[in-house]
This record gives sequence, structure tokens and C-alpha cells, in this order.
Amino acid sequence: MPTPTKKKRKIFKKLLLLLLGISFIFIIVTGDLESYSIYYEEQLATSETERRDNIIKATIINLRSLNYEDIPNMRFDFDGINFVENQNDSTTGHYPSVSEHAGGYTYFDKKGFSYSFDNNLNLRYGVNSAEQTILDSTQLNEEQLKNEMYETIRPVIEAQNKPGSFNLLWLYKLLRK
Repeated sequence: MPTPTKKKRKIFKKLLLLLLGISFIFIIVTGDLESYSIYYEEQLATSETERRDNIIKATIINLRSLNYEDIPNMRFDFDGINFVENQNDSTTGHYPSVSEHAGGYTYFDKKGFSYSFDNNLNLRYGVNSAEQTILDSTQLNEEQLKNEMYETIRPVIEAQNKPGSFNLLWLYKLLRK
């Protein structure tokens, strides 16, 4: 007949295994949600502009989890912020790049101008980096800038795979709300 101490050990072992199993599943699910976030955002978008904006945000936020190793002419940096630079073509010597910062996102275009966006991808201001002057916001086309941002990170977006056997779109949608 098992003693009370042996029963406690059995219960403790079972609880420990259960906790380890739940932790393992949590890690796998979290990795899946981050790795396939671009696919999930494409599926959930109700308009083309919403799709573009959400894909830009998901790409930059989850950049470390995405498949980016074999993309030619792209530079990535993770020194505190997620940063991607498209070195495919630049006639001016400036490469377009998109990065994340505490209050939102920054886009650098081929002309050397930088544009600051908030967390919802609304344009806050633009700066002429060479002259250190703020650009006139009435002259800036926010939709065109977002399209340029999308084109800058397009190689990263196109390199992503679709979910394999586990499509967790329902969970992504639930957590996104």
C-alpha cells in the first residue's frame, strides 16, 4: 500500500509533467502566431489599405520570428529595435528602410527623408535629414508613403511561408481583438 508521501510524489510528478506540457504547447503556439502573422493579417483584412497597414506592422513587430535569412540585398538589425533596409536599388545612395521605435514606426526613403508614424501607422511628421528641417505636412502624401514602406519590405513579405498543418487563424483573430 502506497504511503501518503509516495502519493504526493506521484501527484507532484504528474502536475510537473502537465505544467511542462502546457509550457511547451504555449511556446509552439506563440511561435506559430508570430511566424505566420503576415499570412494571418492577409486573411483578416477587410480592405486593401487595412491589409497593407496591418502587414507592415506585423512584419516589423515580428521580424525576428520571420523567415528572413535567404533574402538577397536586405539588411536586418535588431539592436534594440527591429530594422529592415532594402538595398535592391537606390539611385541616390540612400536605401529605403523601415524600423520600429517606442512610439511607432520610422520610414527612410531614397531621398534621405525620414517619416515618423504612430503605432496605428498614422503619419506624424517628416524630416529632411540633410537639412534637419521638418517637412510641410500638407505636402506629404500619407498613402503614397505607406505604399513605399510596403514596397520596401515586400521581399520579406514574399519570403514568408503559409501555415502548414496548424492554421491558427481563429486564435490569431481572437488575440488580435
